[in-house]
Amino acid sequence: MAKAFYNVLSKTNDADAAGTHVIERGQTLLERKATSESKNFFVIDVMKDAGLDISAFTRHPLEKSVLDKYDRIISMANEADTPKWLLESPKYTHWDIKDPRGQDYETTAKVRDEIKLKVSELIKG
Repeated sequence: MAKAFYNVLSKTNDADAAGTHVIERGQTLLERKATSESKNFFVIDVMKDAGLDISAFTRHPLEKSVLDKYDRIISMANEADTPKWLLESPKYTHWDIKDPRGQDYETTAKVRDEIKLKVSELIKG
């Protein structure tokens, strides 16, 4: 969600998204939604309702080898699940935002709105 909001609000295509725990590398969000593990997967729906289609976004892991590619890395992952090399990076920032995984539509929409606000604040500096 942050990637989509950043790219739209900044009028760039600078943001990327990666996960600290990605099981199916290259899987689109639409493909993930179709899996049995994603019965409460409303990320695509809440973003569509905000006017953004993220269904074709693909999942890939954040790896130490690509840190130099980024100016800043913002993570919303639980810090206990975040690799030490990322926690120690000067580029790392943690946003304490609830994981919408497994949550209902309303909770996922609230997370979306919180992410949009944080991204707006980041762009404004």
